[in-house]
Amino acid sequence: MKKVIYPLLLIIVFGGFSSCKKNRIPKNKYVVVLSLDGFRYDYASRGNTPTLDSLAKAGVQAGFRPVFPSNTFPNHYAMATGLHPDHHGLVNNSFYAPDLDKIYTISNREAVENPAFYGGEPIWNTAERQGVKSATYFWVGSEAAVGGHQASIWKKYDGSVPYNARVDSVISWLQLPKEKRPHLIMWYIEEPDAIAHDETPNSEKVIAKVEELDQVLNYLFNRARKLDIFKKINFIVLSDHGMATYTPDKYVNLYKYLPRDSFDYVFDGVPTYLYPKPTYTETAYNILKEVPNISVYRKGEIPEKFVYGTHERIGELIVLPDIGTYVQFRETDRAYTGGAHGYDNFAQEMEGVFYAAGPMFKKGYKGETMQNLNLHLIIATILGIDPAPNDGDPLVVEKILK
Repeated sequence: MKKVIYPLLLIIVFGGFSSCKKNRIPKNKYVVVLSLDGFRYDYASRGNTPTLDSLAKAGVQAGFRPVFPSNTFPNHYAMATGLHPDHHGLVNNSFYAPDLDKIYTISNREAVENPAFYGGEPIWNTAERQGVKSATYFWVGSEAAVGGHQASIWKKYDGSVPYNARVDSVISWLQLPKEKRPHLIMWYIEEPDAIAHDETPNSEKVIAKVEELDQVLNYLFNRARKLDIFKKINFIVLSDHGMATYTPDKYVNLYKYLPRDSFDYVFDGVPTYLYPKPTYTETAYNILKEVPNISVYRKGEIPEKFVYGTHERIGELIVLPDIGTYVQFRETDRAYTGGAHGYDNFAQEMEGVFYAAGPMFKKGYKGETMQNLNLHLIIATILGIDPAPNDGDPLVVEKILK
């Protein structure tokens, strides 16, 4: 996810949904979730990260597999709803929605704040509906009133806010009077994704950023330990996806193979979504089958493992680059070395991280890699609320909790 800066807006609304269940507030249970965008599975082992190392010893550490496509927006919303993108409707960072006759892009404020793009029920709404106050800080989907509702506290994205200032906000929310205090907080930092896009995941600059983020975590825990409720808080640190290096020798420019005017919409990158004119779909498909370093799928023939391809917003043709390949559809080539994600979500380079510690988590437990959409179930289980309909696996959740 590239950094996009918007004006800061804090909105606080006290009171839950009209359908809230009374007396469901879990007085002794809190969950604080931090997402570090693009924090790959191996970053911590390559740098000096004493805070994350301590978190692993105190609780649970596991690999975190993204959903397909392994991009920021569909994955954050999958974690929130417990649904695959094919089921929640935010099918990629950018796409055309024929049901709305609108285009969604992460830089379009009108689209990002439009609840019509978001299906399912995000966990902050699930909690609020059952009388549990929640707060979000830049989490994807939280700026839209999904189903007419939002968290009690939420913020509009502003990437210029210093990381420690974000920590200060989280701590301040945990210091609110009991009747206003959120028991679920989900917040976000856009690194090390942003720097890895420019420098590649192999860069020493990426590891320097990882070490900086570890210090932010240290600041968080130092402040949190002073809270009266510290021993009641379950902390989760995770990432939405990993990162891979792409190189000029594998670069693919579809403009060399296909006429742009034969498509209604094109969203290039990893993966690339093509919305061809009806009479051109098969022709385009047959041409793309011969292009090196990519795989092309008709919408209804995407491999079953991706749990993808039935939603109407998905393009008729999906171009999935091989690891190390970047795809564009431009008049001018832009072949260079960089970092990207969005690839096959089962590729190890796409794997993220999951660290968790607190009264509800096992101690010193090294878990197997799990699908990241299980986060919805994990939070619901800890808070003692009923989850919304989801694609998670309760058996996976049981393994990491006491």
